Order: sequence, then structure tokens, then C-alpha cells
Amino acid sequence: MIEIYYSILKPVEVSIKIKRSEFIGNIKKVNSEEEAKAFIKEISSKYKNATHNCWAYKISENKFNYSDDGEPSGTAGKPIFGKIEKFNLSNVAIVVTRYFGGVKLGVRGLIDAYSETAEKVIIESKIAKYIDLKIYNVITDYSKYAEIERLLKRLNGWKIINNTFTDKVSFEIAIEEEYEKDIVSILSQKGEINYLRIEEVGKEV
Repeated sequence: MIEIYYSILKPVEVSIKIKRSEFIGNIKKVNSEEEAKAFIKEISSKYKNATHNCWAYKISENKFNYSDDGEPSGTAGKPIFGKIEKFNLSNVAIVVTRYFGGVKLGVRGLIDAYSETAEKVIIESKIAKYIDLKIYNVITDYSKYAEIERLLKRLNGWKIINNTFTDKVSFEIAIEEEYEKDIVSILSQKGEINYLRIEEVGKEV
């Protein structure tokens, strides 16, 4: 079964000010806990003079973590993680940096500030649906390539990503799992087909 999940499309930084405190949100798509920890370390180093660098990440249902980094317990890391859960995201890490402005926000104010920053950075980064596509290589002659193009136009779930024209036509095609059977059937009748690999792609939702 090919995995489908939601994450973010691009890394983004946002900044908001609340009662003279500055909150800076950074987000990145990550594929492992090691990548998440490296990102957290990178942002914490970038803003090493900040009052707090609070964070949360989620890779899968049983691989996640969050930290208040010195803020009162439950006021920062958990609210950030709560936004990851709200948007049903995986493979994502968020760091919210705070520069204290001299005015205390209180427990409720902190929860709201970290939640707001996390939500803003998620929305700015664009939510994307990620799916694994199966990549095949096909070699055929010119007349059959024209037939393949004609037949595939009737179907969804495919994209030709590379082709070479010499004495034969050689091309790579990316196929979504639910359409694989019908597409492979057409291709195997019209040429030589070989499975190559799986590639992950993300589309904004």
C-alpha cells in the first residue's frame, strides 16, 4: 500500500508581536526524528540570544515530541504540537522563538501566542498532500508511442517525467497506485516496461 500523508510544501518563517514580545515561527518538512532535531538545533543556534526556542515535531503517530524550553509547563510545546495535530500533519517540525518584551503574558496568553504563531507558520507554508508514485521506464517504437499517448489521455493518475527520442522512444512515467493496473496493462502491450523506483511528490491542497 502506497503511503499518503499531509505535511507542508515549503519552509517558512513568520513573525508576530504580542504585548511587546516577538514570536518568530519556523517550519520545515522533515523525514526523520534526526532531521527534526537538526532543524531545531539550527533555529535555536540562529536565535541563540532569544529568551526561548520552543518546538514540536511529528514524524508519525508514535514518533513525536515537544518542548517548552523554559516556558511554564504546557504553555508552548504542547500548543505548537496541537496545531500540528489540528491540521493532521506528519513529517514536520516547528520552532517558535520568543524574545521577551518586558510584559508577562500569563499562562493563557502564552498558550494563545504560541498557538497563533504555529498556526500562522503552517498556513504560510502551504499544506500539501504527499503520495508515493511508482516510476516505470518504457521503451517502444514511434507508432506505438502515439498509441500510448492516445490511450493514456483517457486515464488519470499518470505523468510522463522524462523521454528520449532516438531510434526508439524511451520514457519514464510516474503512476499513482490506484491507476497502476490499467496503465501498466496498456504500457506492457505497447512496449518493454521496467519498474524503476518510488518517488514522493507533494501537491498543495
